[in-house]
Amino acid sequence: MRIVFKQESKEYVIEEHVPKKPGANAPRADKDKFKKHMDDMLYVRCLMLATMTPELQKQYEDMVAYEMIQNLKKI
Repeated sequence: MRIVFKQESKEYVIEEHVPKKPGANAPRADKDKFKKHMDDMLYVRCLMLATMTPELQKQYEDMVAYEMIQNLKKI
C-alpha cells in the first residue's frame, strides 16, 4: 500500500501528524496546505480501511491515517 501512497504523492500523510487547523486570520497558503493534508488523509484513510477485514475496519474507523499506521506498527 505504501507504494500506492508514494506514487500518489500522499505518503507524507502516514508519516506526519495531522497539522493544527489554521486560524481564521492565517495566510491563504497555510489554509490551502491544511486542506490538502486533510483531503489526502481522507483518501489514504479510506484506501487503508478498504483493504482491512471488517473487524479491523470497526477498530480503525475513527482514526486518522497516521494513527492507524502507528497503531498497526505496534501489533
